[in-house]
Amino acid sequence: MVLGLALGGVLLGHTVAYRLLLPDAHARTLELAASGHGYLSGANVVGLVAAVIALAALFLGRVLRTSEINVRHLTTRLIGFQMAVFVAMEVLERIASGGGVHHLPAVLLVGLPVQAAIALLVALVARLMLRVAAAIAGRLGAAARWAVAPVTYADGSAAPRQRLLTGSPPGRAPPSFVVTA
Repeated sequence: MVLGLALGGVLLGHTVAYRLLLPDAHARTLELAASGHGYLSGANVVGLVAAVIALAALFLGRVLRTSEINVRHLTTRLIGFQMAVFVAMEVLERIASGGGVHHLPAVLLVGLPVQAAIALLVALVARLMLRVAAAIAGRLGAAARWAVAPVTYADGSAAPRQRLLTGSPPGRAPPSFVVTA
């Protein structure tokens, strides 16, 4: 779950950092193209899907009471992961593009605090989701218990019914009706 949340968070933080660094859309597009960011449109979709799946898993785990999450621990893991991945992304993008590292210090100076802020925001959303899930779980009562439904027969006996040997042969076919006079 943390990986999905962090992946969505780091990509959101990446977008926010570059919007703060380069508010002009044209200049931002040129800089991103020159510094190896061509993969971001596809990565953003993957990050969004991963984050939504992780939030859903977190929510359902809490509703069904199958998992307990320490939000403080989640927050520190998100901050650490997002900051480390952001630095790695920026360095690898610049190495892969051959664009050099002349803008890297400014990107890190803005991007790392943005990553920490986004990680806190993601953790707050997760905390809110957990509270809502806990409230729903409290309303539902104890964790879902799957009971075996009792089987009753029309004639009152517990013996299984015998198949009639009329109609279609065994297998999948439309039902046949036997009319008796």
